[in-house]
Amino acid sequence: MKIISRTSPSECAKYCLALLIIVTGLGTAQEEEVTDRRAKLLNVFNIVKFPNEGCNSSTSNVYGVCYTASECSTYGGTSSGSCASGFGVCCTFSGGCSGSTSLNNTYFKSSDSDVSPCLFTVCRTHADICQIRLDFDTFNIAQPSTNNPSQTFPNGRTQCQDAQFKATSSGNNSPTICGTNTDYHMIVEADDNCNTLSFDWSSSTTRSWNIRVSQISCEARWKPPEGCLQYFTGTTGYIYSYNYAGGTHLASQDYSNCIRTEQGYCSIEYTPVGGKFQISGPAPTATANRGDTCDKDYVIISGGGATAGATTNFDRFCGSLFSTTDGSTTGATIFANKQPFQVGVFMDGNEANPSSSVAESSVGFYLYYTQTACT
Repeated sequence: MKIISRTSPSECAKYCLALLIIVTGLGTAQEEEVTDRRAKLLNVFNIVKFPNEGCNSSTSNVYGVCYTASECSTYGGTSSGSCASGFGVCCTFSGGCSGSTSLNNTYFKSSDSDVSPCLFTVCRTHADICQIRLDFDTFNIAQPSTNNPSQTFPNGRTQCQDAQFKATSSGNNSPTICGTNTDYHMIVEADDNCNTLSFDWSSSTTRSWNIRVSQISCEARWKPPEGCLQYFTGTTGYIYSYNYAGGTHLASQDYSNCIRTEQGYCSIEYTPVGGKFQISGPAPTATANRGDTCDKDYVIISGGGATAGATTNFDRFCGSLFSTTDGSTTGATIFANKQPFQVGVFMDGNEANPSSSVAESSVGFYLYYTQTACT
């Protein structure tokens, strides 16, 4: 809650009073009257306050925090548009390698002069912050390895060998990711001793990122459940595996995509967009696999069935197609009514090659979900 004027109310009232006395030559009684007016003026200034909430800056798709102009300057931000009915400015913040922030809606940006390792520290704005959300407005670093050696040699395929990003957390640390993840997001639990975002790379490869770092209050009604690396809202939406845009899913992944159950909705269905589902199965064939046969890489959909009320259900799905029928050569929609709605992701650290010429299906997944209203 901040006073809106750069000039303090007491200073303004003092100057106004002095001006009146000089111009009018007021007597004692009149001076007392002006003093009373000064007190009333001070009260008017004091009641015009506004919270330091997030705001839309005048730059497209850039968010800031509403502060007074003087506060924005003090915090090292940039005024970009107005807020609080014109009494405040939308203040934007950014930082780079070796930087830190304790302010909401700060952007962590790359530059041509960056050297590895690049660390950025995020500290809580106050004690009532439980989560840090990272929105990847731009994220483009080296792709994972796509080598296809024979079984005789160690296999690093789908591992982030040339460049990596990770974030520390008071819970489980985020999985290591690389490649193309623009428009994805990631949520980590806020650490009392600050969270660290880190990029590492071993060669001069593509490196471009712009990450919006926002802080989520423990009391926020829209706070995601603990343990959700990605969080989706709305009755419909899309969920991708990390680096799906790069064409190869990543090794050593173990996390949950959570979907908020909207009011009045009781079940959910998942459909691969254009049939795009390729996650390593027990054999590199163009078939779907489910259940215990998925023991390497798979997605987890609790109680997944062929229909909304199916009595035969499975939790694991993998292979080159998406279906509840093991060995199916046709993809399908999978339904679930177990709540909370989640799509778990597990990828092991080794993409095995049955032969030097044939590799596991390692593209990843691109799912469209639709929640179904209760009946």
